Amino acid sequence: IVHFILPFLPIEQYATCALVSPHWKNFTRTELVYKELCKRCYLQQSKRKTLHVHRFNGSYHTMLNSRFRVKTGCGFYVLKCTKIKKIQRDMWTEIPVGAILESTYYRYMNFFEDGNLLYALSSKPPHEIIPIFRQMKENGSESHSAVNAVLGKYIIQKDKVTVNVTHPWHHVRLVLNVLTNGYPGSVGRFWALELTKHWSSKSGDFDEYWSRDLVEYKVPSEPIFRFLRDW
Repeated sequence: IVHFILPFLPIEQYATCALVSPHWKNFTRTELVYKELCKRCYLQQSKRKTLHVHRFNGSYHTMLNSRFRVKTGCGFYVLKCTKIKKIQRDMWTEIPVGAILESTYYRYMNFFEDGNLLYALSSKPPHEIIPIFRQMKENGSESHSAVNAVLGKYIIQKDKVTVNVTHPWHHVRLVLNVLTNGYPGSVGRFWALELTKHWSSKSGDFDEYWSRDLVEYKVPSEPIFRFLRDW
């Protein structure tokens, strides 16, 4: 019965189940279970849809701990962006001299096992987004009155994650590197992603040489998506 129930749990919650009792530990830390977890991860996320366990000394446990992947099912990645805006001064400006106008917004990515993700750009901080994303997942909805999220797709090749999102007015592509041991403030296996490229295209053509409407945006000075649990 336990082996029948476990496949319905998010992958990241298997470690929590192993802490329940020695009996549960034996169920959740076997090569059979690790094999199923690897199938759920890499046959959906990776570009070639293959496992090649022989490259990891024949151990699915080693594969799950060392092969690049993103965390799914129990949280989301967030990037905080801050910009200093130039103050336009005229006879109606009420902002005092010497003041700094700072704009802060966040990019959110919530990955699913099937190769899809929820992507959102919002001024709301993470503690306000967590209940909204949780409600959206429970309702199977892509929209919420408080935030506009878009359903996109992602694929992983080695340590590179390519995210494609379609808005009504243009297409967005993000290219990220998986940081094996995380980043300060989000330390852990695959707990951080580094943004390396950010493009948009009205036509959806992201060819760097032939596309006529490709726009490349400047990457933030600290381009790290940190993983946050939502439970």
